[in-house]
Amino acid sequence: MFTLTKKADYGLSMLSVLALRGRKGRVSLKELSEMGMPRAFMSKIAASLVEAGILNSREGKGGGYGLNYEPKEIQVREVLEAVEGEVEPVVCDGCPMEEGCGQVGFMERLTEDINKLLEKYTLEDLVK
Repeated sequence: MFTLTKKADYGLSMLSVLALRGRKGRVSLKELSEMGMPRAFMSKIAASLVEAGILNSREGKGGGYGLNYEPKEIQVREVLEAVEGEVEPVVCDGCPMEEGCGQVGFMERLTEDINKLLEKYTLEDLVK
C-alpha cells in the first residue's frame, strides 16, 4: 500500500487550516494541538516548512505561523518535499539489484509521473 506518512499528513492538515484562512491568517501550535495534532511533532513540521520558505513564524500575541504565498501558489509537491524530502516511491540508488534490474526505468518514470501530478495540485485544491 502506498500511503503518505503521518508527518506529511499533518503538514498538509496544518497548511489546509492556513489555506482556508488566506495569506494573512495565522495558526498557533496551541490551536493545532486543540485540533488533535501533537504539539511537539507539529513544531518540527512547522520548522521544516519555515526553512523551506513556505511558512513564516511570529512569536508573541497574535503570533503563530502564516503562509508566505497565496494557497494557489504553493504546490503539494513543495510541501511534501519540505516535510519528507524528495518524493520517490522507490529509491534504486544503492540497491544491490540496481544493476541489471528491469524495474529501474519503470521506477524512474513512475517517480517523474508522480512528481508531475503533485505539481498540478496546490493548497487551494486541498480545501476546495
